[in-house]
Amino acid sequence: MEETEVKTKIWQRYEQAKDQHLRLNMHQAVKRAHNFYEGNQWDGAKTGGETLPVLNFIKPICKYQIGTVAMNDTAIIYNSMTDDDTMRDVCDALTRFAAAQWEKGKMDSKKWEIIKNACITGDHYLYCYDERSPTESVAVDLNPRLAMQLVDKDEIYFADEQQKDREKQEWIIIRERVPVASVRREARKNGLPEEEVEMIVSDEDLASGDDTTEEVKTDEGKCISLLYMEKTEAGVSFCRSVRSVVYQPMQTLTGMKHYPVAGMVWDVKHKSARGVGVAERLIPNQIEVNKTLARRSISVKRYGYPTAVVDSQKVQNPESLQKVGSTVKVRNLGGNPISSMVGYISPAPMSNDAAALEAEILTQSRELEGAGDAATGQVDPTKTSGEAIKAARDQSALPLNEQMSAYKQFVEDLALIWMDLWKVYSTEGMSIEFKDDQQNPVSAFIPAQIMEALEVSVRIDVSPVDPYSVLSRELSLENALAAGHITFEEYVSVLDDNSGVPKEKLQQILDQRKAAQEAMQAQQMQQLMAMGANAGTAQMGGATMDTTAAMPDTQAQMGGVPVGMV
Repeated sequence: MEETEVKTKIWQRYEQAKDQHLRLNMHQAVKRAHNFYEGNQWDGAKTGGETLPVLNFIKPICKYQIGTVAMNDTAIIYNSMTDDDTMRDVCDALTRFAAAQWEKGKMDSKKWEIIKNACITGDHYLYCYDERSPTESVAVDLNPRLAMQLVDKDEIYFADEQQKDREKQEWIIIRERVPVASVRREARKNGLPEEEVEMIVSDEDLASGDDTTEEVKTDEGKCISLLYMEKTEAGVSFCRSVRSVVYQPMQTLTGMKHYPVAGMVWDVKHKSARGVGVAERLIPNQIEVNKTLARRSISVKRYGYPTAVVDSQKVQNPESLQKVGSTVKVRNLGGNPISSMVGYISPAPMSNDAAALEAEILTQSRELEGAGDAATGQVDPTKTSGEAIKAARDQSALPLNEQMSAYKQFVEDLALIWMDLWKVYSTEGMSIEFKDDQQNPVSAFIPAQIMEALEVSVRIDVSPVDPYSVLSRELSLENALAAGHITFEEYVSVLDDNSGVPKEKLQQILDQRKAAQEAMQAQQMQQLMAMGANAGTAQMGGATMDTTAAMPDTQAQMGGVPVGMV
C-alpha cells in the first residue's frame, strides 16, 4: 500500500502540473514559436492548395540576438571563502578541472542550443547528473563522470508555476518519452519483480499534447517516464516512474544543496517561473506581414497582367493567343480590323499602401527588437575601423544586457551544481585530471575531508569572442609590444586562442629558441669544465700556463651569464 501510494502521488503531481501547462497552452505555444522561427508559418491555415509566400523576419532577428549573447567565452572560477593555502590550491585545481569538464561536456555547443531555445520559446534548461551510481562512486570509481542533458520548456514541470526561484520549488518533474523496452530493462536492473515489470506498457493514449503520429515507432511502443526530484532535510531525493510503476526507487543525494537543473530565462514574465521569447511576441507582426504579402501576390497574379478578350464567334482557336508565335484563325475578317475581334484589358493599378504597410511593419519590428541594419552590423568593415564597429555594436547590444546577465547567471548556477555533485559523489575522495598553463596533463587527488570542508564562491569571467573584439585586443597588444611595454614572449603568452595571429606557431618558435639556447649553454659549460680540468693537470705537473688567455670570453658567449671560474 505504501509503494502504491508513492506511485500514485508522483503520477498525481504530474497530472496536476500537466493541467497547469494546458491552462497556459504551453506545448502549443512552444510548437508554434519553433514553427515560426523555422519558416513553417502557414501551418494549419486553409490555403485551398495554394502555396503562400513567407517573409520570415523572425529568424534573422533571433539569430542576431542569439549571436550577441552567445559570442562570449565564459570561465568558471572557484574561490575559497577562507584564507587557507590548501583550500586555495584546491580551488585552483577545481577551476582548471571545471574548464576540462566544460570541454568534455561539449558545453560550447550546448550553450548555443540553450540560448537559441530560450530566445525562441522564453526559457530552456540543462539537467546535470553523475553517470556513476552512489555505491559505485564510494567504493570503485573516484573519477567524476558528469553528464548534461538539454530539457525543453514544455518537458519540465514545477510544483508552483508562479515561483521564480527554482530552489524554492517543492518538487520538479522532468518528462521523457522513452521506449518501453528501455524502461523494462532499467526496471529489471533495479531489481523489480517481473509482475511489476510487465505493468510497464505503452501509453500513447496519455500523450496529450505530444505529436505521437510523428514519433518514431518501436516494437513495444513508447511511454512517459518521469524523473521526480524533491528537496528533503538530508539533500535532494529522486526516483523514476511511469504511470503505474516506480522503476527506479527513491534515492537521496545527501548534502546536495541545489536542484541539478540550471535554466536560462530570456525575458522574465510577471508572476511566472517562465519567460517570454522573441519569436512569441513577434508572431502577430509576422502573421500580418505574411498576410499582406499573400494578398499582394494574389492580386498581382489575378489583376497585374493584361487579360485577353476575344470574339468567340469569329476567333476559331482562342487558346493560340497564349502561345508564342502561333497563328490565330478568324472568320469573316473582310475589312474589319483585328482589334474588333481580339482585345486586352489593361492591368488594374495597385495601391502602394499595402507595400508601405508591409515594409513599415518589418522595419519597425526589427528596430523595436534592437536588430536594425545598424545593430546587426550591416556595414563595410573595410571602410570602418574595428574600434568604431565594436563601439557601435556594444551600443546596440545594450538592450540585451539583461539576457547576457541571465546567461551569466545560468553558468554560475551550473558551476554550483557541479560543485554539489563533486562533493556528494566524493565520500572517498576525488581524482581529477586537467591541463596546466602549458597544456600539459596533470592528475590530482582531493581527499574527502577537504571536499567536505571546502566552502567556495563562484565568479564567472566573460570575454567577447566576436571578430571585432578579438581584433581590438590584438591591436592593443601590438601597440604595447611596439612601445616596448611588454616583451615578445609576454605578447605571445597573452594572445587569444582564436586570434588571427598564429599563437601556437609563435609559441613553437619560442620553444625551439629556448631549447637551442639551453643546449648551447650546456655545451659551453662542458667545454669550460674540460678546460678547467686540463689547467689543473698542467699545474700539478709543474708547468705554468696562462689558462685565462686560453679561455674564451664565456660571459659574452653565454649571453651575458657570468660563470664563476678563473
